[in-house]
Amino acid sequence: MRMLYGSIALVCFLLCCGPIPPSSTGGRGVAENVLATATTNPLDWCAGHDLPESMCSVCNPGLIAGFKQAGNWCGEHGFPESACPQCNPITPPPSTLAGVDPADWCEGHDLPESMCSVCNPGLIAGFKQAGNWCGEHGFPESACPQCNPITPPPSTLAGVDPADWCAGHDLPESMCSVCNPGLIPGFKQAGDWCIEHGFPESACPTCNPQNAPVGAQRAALEARVVRLGSAELEAAAGIAFVAAKGVRSANSVSCTARVGFDEDRVADIRALVPGIVRKIHVRPGDRVTMGDVLFDLVSTRIGDLQASLTAARQHVETAAANLERERELGEKKIVSTRHVEVAEQELAAARAEVESAETTLRMAGADSGLATGRYSLVAPLTGVVARRPAMIGLLAADETSLATLVDTSAMWVFCNVPEAEAARVFPGQHVQITVEGGGSFHGRITWVSPEVDPRTRTVSARAEVANPQGRLRANQFARARIETGPAGAAVAVPRAAMQRVENQDLVFVRTAPGIYAPRVVTALDSGELVSISGNVLQGDQVVTTGAFLLRTEIMPGSIGAGCCELEPRSGER
Repeated sequence: MRMLYGSIALVCFLLCCGPIPPSSTGGRGVAENVLATATTNPLDWCAGHDLPESMCSVCNPGLIAGFKQAGNWCGEHGFPESACPQCNPITPPPSTLAGVDPADWCEGHDLPESMCSVCNPGLIAGFKQAGNWCGEHGFPESACPQCNPITPPPSTLAGVDPADWCAGHDLPESMCSVCNPGLIPGFKQAGDWCIEHGFPESACPTCNPQNAPVGAQRAALEARVVRLGSAELEAAAGIAFVAAKGVRSANSVSCTARVGFDEDRVADIRALVPGIVRKIHVRPGDRVTMGDVLFDLVSTRIGDLQASLTAARQHVETAAANLERERELGEKKIVSTRHVEVAEQELAAARAEVESAETTLRMAGADSGLATGRYSLVAPLTGVVARRPAMIGLLAADETSLATLVDTSAMWVFCNVPEAEAARVFPGQHVQITVEGGGSFHGRITWVSPEVDPRTRTVSARAEVANPQGRLRANQFARARIETGPAGAAVAVPRAAMQRVENQDLVFVRTAPGIYAPRVVTALDSGELVSISGNVLQGDQVVTTGAFLLRTEIMPGSIGAGCCELEPRSGER
């Protein structure tokens, strides 16, 4: 029952007044007469259908008969004529819930927490007794998220300090009832408590989720200071540390690499027309120039084409002589013009046949002279014979590879960039390639793969490197150093000091005996000595041996997570 009392009053009013005569304004007179006494109480408004709840024939179909009997019915739209949203639209009344306290907002159900019948089922009886109940959706009618949606109030948590953010529970650390259970009584006493989820209602991660402030993850990590029970435990745990060094960083990424042929400089030699290999002019490793003969072959099909070409040439001679004769007869009016046109067509067809045969033979590498059936394959580029599987007597079909030619004056180098470093690599960056026993080479990145290798978790970046002396060879392993930015002053730490937590690189700085502060850093290059940027200065004592043990102390949910300090550092560097 929705607003039952108001509905009964309206029906009684309409029945007592009797049918309302129609007016020339198509029902506007009805609207004026009835709505002159109707009150658009905010509590009596159906926002879902844009008319008073006490007149809504969709929510209250039992009212329809009364409206029809009173002649107050819009058959076209199925609403009472005096309040039809299409024929006689009514301006919605102002909401009684304007200025909702942000602390009293249930974002999980989109209505004030003090009216949320899902979070507070004890309120239901009171709403029903007051006639303020939406039976269809199970919320108080005046705040029903479907029938009478309310604009959420602005958040009270804007400007949260990143250092006061609990990344583990997604709310400010100073309001986290899980990390700080002593706060619970205060929140309950203030009426700011979500019973369903066990957090303060104004900051409940489920009911009122908040976006983490910028830098919150970094601040949360750096707040997890690890404190050993005593300084003696430091030696017992075998923790070692070294001083961070000041260096001139090249700002680069180092990784493994593999050399390969430039695929735009590779030619696979195959026979266009099937034939038998009769003579081989090259061996693996030979250097060839574009146009050099590589193989001689014989083919019955080539012989047929050469014979067809000879016949086609004779046909051209015959057709040309016939055309000359027909033209002479035509000039003397002995034959019609039609005879001349036919002779011209025969000559054109013969010449086309010759041209087709010559083109096929030329593409196959065959002579267009005598019908010997012989043809040759020539080098399409200047390079080296890398492979030559062909042999005398081999039947070469179009799927048979006879040789592979490669121009090695430039090579491709595929760099295996670690997934964590891939965002710093772009086409155009300079790269230095070092191969064992082969010296150094320089090139530029020309392509970066859009996918990560699922097995190695690396991203392939291709560099083009000049190789004029041919010292680089395909499938060689190499080391690559990709310059990702200009050189500058930086701090370097041993690779053993670098740890990764929650997709962040960090090191542990020993600020006092037995006290270790995590510092989020960015690696500028890779190697045994890593240049970094971040809150680490030259001379800071960074942990090397035992860094992984400290990492387990600050990992959420880890065995040692309860042994570390989780409040922000005060005055420590």
